[in-house]
Amino acid sequence: MTSGGHFLNLTEAQRLTQEIVVPGVFQEDIRRGGLLTSFPIWQFVGKTAQWRRQLTQQSASVTTLGAGLVWSAETAYSPQEVALKQIYKQTKLDNFVRSVYGTFNNYAAIQVADDQMAMMNTMEDLFLYGDVTYSSGNLEFDGLHALAQASPTPLGETAGVLDIDEGEAGLSLANMRQIERHMKHGIDFWLFPYEIADRLDAYVQENGVSTFLASQINITMDDLGKQVRMWNGTPIIRSDHLVAEEANTGVGSDARAKHSSGNQQFSVFAINMGNVALQEPGVTLLLGGDEIAPGQPWMFTPFEKLESSDAKGIRHMSYLALADGSSMALGRIYDIQNSAIVA
Repeated sequence: MTSGGHFLNLTEAQRLTQEIVVPGVFQEDIRRGGLLTSFPIWQFVGKTAQWRRQLTQQSASVTTLGAGLVWSAETAYSPQEVALKQIYKQTKLDNFVRSVYGTFNNYAAIQVADDQMAMMNTMEDLFLYGDVTYSSGNLEFDGLHALAQASPTPLGETAGVLDIDEGEAGLSLANMRQIERHMKHGIDFWLFPYEIADRLDAYVQENGVSTFLASQINITMDDLGKQVRMWNGTPIIRSDHLVAEEANTGVGSDARAKHSSGNQQFSVFAINMGNVALQEPGVTLLLGGDEIAPGQPWMFTPFEKLESSDAKGIRHMSYLALADGSSMALGRIYDIQNSAIVA
């Protein structure tokens, strides 16, 4: 007979003892480089936000003493409008599960945290790949890809100066310089997928830190002491949310297509942040409703009892969209192959 000490055997001991359970859940869905905390916020009550852009270049007239003066027509502007869209996550909290398993874990708190992660992941995905035109039922708002494609050519510039097709080749530093030159309101940061950021690191290592290269690509430390790659003094943020894409991701119905087969392509963005409500020309996060607490991107509603169910419930709801105040708020390079950087 196998001895279980005080118990008849090990099987009986296992029946009458309790396993140790570590409270909480270890997070495995880690996605770095999100935009949610970077955007300035315009919160308002209403369905849409509207603003105007300058439509034509302005000039005055010259004259001479005694000559007649000519009246000019009033200036025309380009009206812009963005409609808020809804995203939500609601979950039942089963009373049986909560009562039985709540001994080891705060069941409700864990589910709230999971739902908030779901909301953040969906928001971050829409910030990049959302599309009003091509989404099913037009339920999404336009993300950075859609905004970059739809944005008009800046006044006095050549078409495509801020929306560049790399042609399924390695990222060109000349194209980065072009976007930097034509984003006249400035660039707050570049957003890179990790694959292309790693290529930039390799380019620096392979070419050494020459005086010219060091003046364009260097490293600084953030407030937490972590290294940040810089391009001409502008930080490069690496993001897990920018993923592999289909070829020709920049155009048509495939404008926001994530990779499914064939060669992987990537995109990078140059972003100027600014609150459109304050007449700042950058990209703004629009939040609707008067029930969202300041600093929160969603409304949280608990339900003490659900009809026809032995459960409580929780709901997270957000009314949101992105707005690019100026046509020079955003630059994009797409169809980038994961290959060596081109000078």
